[in-house]
Amino acid sequence: MQKTLFFLAFALLSSQVIFADDLANQLADFSNGLDADLSIQNSTFLKSPQIIIVDAEIRNPNDEPMSVYLIRQEADGWKFVNLLGAIAPNAKNSIGLEISAQYDKKTVAKTRYAIVGRGADGTVYGTFFEISENWEEYEKAVRSSLTSMVLIWVPSVTLVLIVLLFAVARYAYRTKSPESVKGEYTMQTLIVPNAMDRPFEEKVADLIMHPVTLVFELACVGVLVWIMLQSLTQATGADDAVKIMLLSAVGSFAIPFVYFAAAWYFEKREEGKPLRFFAGMFVWGMFAAFLSLLVSSGVISELRGVDIAPYVIVATMLVSPVVEETFKGIGILFMSGHHDYNDALTGLLLGFTCGAGFAFVENWFYFSFKTNPFDIGFVSWATLILYRSFFNTLAHGCFTAAISTPIGYARSIRHLRSVARMAFVPCVFLAIAIHSIYNMSALADSFVVGGKVVPFYVFNPMLIILLATMFFLVLVFAVIDEKKRLAVARLNAAAPS
Repeated sequence: MQKTLFFLAFALLSSQVIFADDLANQLADFSNGLDADLSIQNSTFLKSPQIIIVDAEIRNPNDEPMSVYLIRQEADGWKFVNLLGAIAPNAKNSIGLEISAQYDKKTVAKTRYAIVGRGADGTVYGTFFEISENWEEYEKAVRSSLTSMVLIWVPSVTLVLIVLLFAVARYAYRTKSPESVKGEYTMQTLIVPNAMDRPFEEKVADLIMHPVTLVFELACVGVLVWIMLQSLTQATGADDAVKIMLLSAVGSFAIPFVYFAAAWYFEKREEGKPLRFFAGMFVWGMFAAFLSLLVSSGVISELRGVDIAPYVIVATMLVSPVVEETFKGIGILFMSGHHDYNDALTGLLLGFTCGAGFAFVENWFYFSFKTNPFDIGFVSWATLILYRSFFNTLAHGCFTAAISTPIGYARSIRHLRSVARMAFVPCVFLAIAIHSIYNMSALADSFVVGGKVVPFYVFNPMLIILLATMFFLVLVFAVIDEKKRLAVARLNAAAPS
């Protein structure tokens, strides 16, 4: 019911926007001048968006009340900005306008506006004015912040990540994973797996972890990064593009890598599963993000060509969750054929790791291609990086864990082991449903924040907290279940034959 109401509200909003733009084009076609004295306060453009104060004294020449509107000229026609109010018959009103100017990748720009009055008889009066924008100081400030952060933040975080990577590699090398077959987890079998007399699904799982597969997947992600860099270079210039890509790369990678290391260390301490499992899933998540961006962009382009007013809601609530969870889930399905993918704990943490790898690439794409510090300001951009890196990564990890955990749990039960992977389909639908609700919460936040109902996000953080709580509870259950399973196995081994 709530989803239905949300769709109806969005459709109504879309129709209102379309109607407002039609109204703006009608209002712009005025033939009578409006008696208005305008005073535009000079402003230094140091942030985006920038608020410009315009004081207007407007006289109504009619014997009836007159509605007054503000409209803005754009490349595809006039856009409705605001209804300023109504002026009494033959009266003069003073109106203070707050006009938001947005940086549009131009150092110097002019935006044309019109104040338009419409009388009760339909007669339209109007006057044009322009806002001159000089973003030179704003661009200098953003470039200065970029340079400072590249020189300070990137080396510092990179050093921490290198130390963490070294610690993970050293711990993995010095600790031996339990083996079902002698010599199963060695450097030699990483390159040449012991594939003789093993089921086909185990060979597929080994292929997911093979270095050649990882290199291929990373190369595909590299192609995406090159496209991002080229596009960003055209928009901002080569020097700024490299700095943005570096900062967004480190910002996007740091938190997912910490999540990855924590998930593997916890699993290693509890069960001793090898690092290659988690590295394979993390890189598969990155590859799934590459595939998802290709497919989703194609589908969304087709939606734009169809007469669907709320195509954004269709793309956000349906296309993205279906495509993304399917591609991530395929990696889980491949990996679940391995004999050591044998309990809920392994499934939970491998799925979470796959989601973390996905979030790394998706966030990098978002921070570099969808938005950048020139568009929204450096402070807002840096805040967005921190928010999405922490919470979006956590959310994607939980989505994929919803696929992988039930499969792992089913594989821990002897009479369900042979059919455990059949749970893939309902689990993918579960992940898609959770992902759709998550996206709906983000859209709801954008509406209430954009409409200035509240100054901060509400629904999305609450949902993430709920997902994190559920993840923790499932983690506790998985640990308890694993300890019980091991205790039973020890008792059976100790029992006299």
